[in-house]
Amino acid sequence: MPKSKVDTTARSLISTARDLYASLSFKRHGANHRFKGVYRSYSEALAAVPAQAFQGFDHKSVAEFFIDTHFVFQPADYPVLFWLSQILEPRQLLFDYGGGVGQSFYLYQNYLRFPEGMRWMVFDLEALVEAGRRLGEEKKAQGLGFTTNFHDAQDATILLTTGALHYIEPDLSASLAELPKAPKHVLVNRVPMYEGEPYYTVQHSEHSFVPNKIMNLDAFVLSMQKLNYEKVDQWYLPRSVRIPFHPECFVSSYRGFYFRLKDDPSARSR
Repeated sequence: MPKSKVDTTARSLISTARDLYASLSFKRHGANHRFKGVYRSYSEALAAVPAQAFQGFDHKSVAEFFIDTHFVFQPADYPVLFWLSQILEPRQLLFDYGGGVGQSFYLYQNYLRFPEGMRWMVFDLEALVEAGRRLGEEKKAQGLGFTTNFHDAQDATILLTTGALHYIEPDLSASLAELPKAPKHVLVNRVPMYEGEPYYTVQHSEHSFVPNKIMNLDAFVLSMQKLNYEKVDQWYLPRSVRIPFHPECFVSSYRGFYFRLKDDPSARSR
């Protein structure tokens, strides 16, 4: 057998073995950030979560997990810090979409000088919001607030979402389209996207099982452009998504973006 064919066969066997191990160990405790299955919708992915498994983020234990583990600054946040340093102004409202217990507020203030009167509002699920409020009271956090109502973003100048967009239904553009006023700046960070067909999968994190939305890169950018946003910047982050037995769904990197509302008298702007 030619060496090239031997190498191809060996790679195929190794790939199959890796996928088989990932699939069989998917439910194992401590199997952090493993993925399984390809589905057409959020509801299909949710239905595929293992029976009796701990689902989603809206739990007190998940909020405690966030407090214990998410207060570590990630180098992947440097692009966000750069753009915030350019656009932060006094008395602005920053809407932190899927902001957990407010971890980005605490971490970023170590690197940025927040302008006078700036407000930071975190939107998330009830369990995370309750824990975030308690933590804010303990830390006497000035300017930090919480909400479970997305329409509170209508007064925001900046919408920030980091590491959360792929867990949220509906799409960001659909939610933004419902606001009477659009945020002038939108910063999106740490989201898995690729050039293929969009799909859903099930992710096993340390705290729970949750549907994960994998978006098409071009479709996402186009959806923002249709709302009169221009893409100012885009970056890549070294993290991937590999679905066992679905090599066509491989996501080689996570993405980040900075969008700015165009100056158009007919556009919704502040």
